[in-house]
Amino acid sequence: MSITRDCTQLLEAGSRYHVHYGDRLANHLPMVLIALDRLGASPAQLKYAFDRSTPHLHPRPGSPVDDIENPASHRNRDDRFPSVLHYYEQQLKQHGIARCLQQELPSLLPSIATSAFHGLIRTAYGVDARHLEEIAMGLSYWNLDYHELKSSDQRAPIAAANILPRLAQQYPDIAVAPGNIADHMQAVTGQPGWMNTPIQPQLLGLEDIAAVAIKAYLGTKDFTLLHGVTGCHGLRLILPYCDDREAALRYFWRGLVIAYLSTGPKIIRPVEQEEIKDIPQRQADIRDRALDSDDDHVTKLAYSALEEFHYYGNREYLQVFT
Repeated sequence: MSITRDCTQLLEAGSRYHVHYGDRLANHLPMVLIALDRLGASPAQLKYAFDRSTPHLHPRPGSPVDDIENPASHRNRDDRFPSVLHYYEQQLKQHGIARCLQQELPSLLPSIATSAFHGLIRTAYGVDARHLEEIAMGLSYWNLDYHELKSSDQRAPIAAANILPRLAQQYPDIAVAPGNIADHMQAVTGQPGWMNTPIQPQLLGLEDIAAVAIKAYLGTKDFTLLHGVTGCHGLRLILPYCDDREAALRYFWRGLVIAYLSTGPKIIRPVEQEEIKDIPQRQADIRDRALDSDDDHVTKLAYSALEEFHYYGNREYLQVFT
């Protein structure tokens, strides 16, 4: 389903802004616009979201633009962002969404958790909206902030749901590093014995990851783990374009595990199953919370929660605001 004309026009107006601002903070505006549009926002609500967000954003560099053949050679270079963006725009125009993603995602997947999963999420929202420029911006963001998180590839003979509690016992006190979420996550990989610690379960499916992500968020209500929920939604949207589905799942799982440990790690308290007597009303309440909020993360969490509930039927997604 395509986005509305109002959303499309605001995305085009917002394309002049850089993918991040301040100290590597994510520009959430395009993701919020797409989420709001999908949730049924009015043109006035979309315009309000645009107007409240743009004052703190920065213009993206527009030149020089060179023809490049390999965006990986221009990672982590803001001065090369215009050329990388041009590359992805051309690939999408020439090959279409599916072929472009099949071609470009393999080199980006090892850094799927980059910038607290925001490169992934912005790309996935662009795919959801079928908006070529947003997909190009998401891929360019992913490439710009490309950072791999190192870990052991060894697999433990236990279920995914039991990995986080085991690691919390092994690393009960991880000091929070200075900086943002990405810095906190990077610090985890410097813990003693980290590279010899198995973090991968023997078997791993998308539904396993989704179940762990929502339980970890509900059991901590931690801001970092909120990105695990929205990121897992993003993973589901791009997974059909990943030729190596197993690799995509494993890379995301690694990011989720490290994100959890970067919280301290916090104790994940059991999620009390709430009896929801009126599911349509609960969904409407979550949607209204998003439409009325000035918090970008509330809007994105509401959208992801409803989309994941529709996909998995897991009622825990309807508890994100309780």
